[in-house]
Amino acid sequence: MNRFVTAAGAALSLLLGTAAFAQEPPPAAQPAPMAQPAPAASTAEHPAGKGHIVFFRPSRLPGAIYTYHVVEVGDDGKAAKDSPMLGNLPNGGAFGFDADAGVHSYNITGPMAVNKAEDRLRMEVEPGETYYVEQTVRMGLMTGGFRLVPADEARFVASHTKLETAKK
Repeated sequence: MNRFVTAAGAALSLLLGTAAFAQEPPPAAQPAPMAQPAPAASTAEHPAGKGHIVFFRPSRLPGAIYTYHVVEVGDDGKAAKDSPMLGNLPNGGAFGFDADAGVHSYNITGPMAVNKAEDRLRMEVEPGETYYVEQTVRMGLMTGGFRLVPADEARFVASHTKLETAKK
C-alpha cells in the first residue's frame, strides 16, 4: 500500500510539474529582429506621418483572468515612470494605435508580466503602414510570462480577437 501511495504521488507530481513547462507553439515564422509591415496590410487613412499598429491577444487559458497593458519602453525593456499605457490586452482582446514614424520599442506590463530587455519588441514604423503584434506565452519554470511578437493580418483574423476602438 505504501508503494502505491508513493508511486501515485510521484505520478501526480510529474503530471503537475510538466504543466509548468507548457508553451504555446511559436508563430508560423520566426519573428524578425524588427517587425515588418504585414504584406496584406490595409493602407486605410492614417494621420500624416503615422503608422497603425494592431496589438492583439488570442484567447487562451494561461493568464486568462488578467488584463495586460502595452507600453513604450527603453532599451532595458522597462517603461519610464511617466510612460503612458498605450492600451489594454484582455484575454481575447485587441486595440489599434497610431504611432509616429520611426523606431519604437514596446513591452507588456501587468500581473506575471516580467519586463526583460529580451522581451521588448523593437520595430520601425513607416507612415501609412499597418502592423500586427501578438502577445504570446513565454516558457518558464514557475510562470512562463508573456511577450510581444510580430504577426500578420491573417494571424490576427484567425485569432478572432475583439478589436477595441482605435486609440490616437
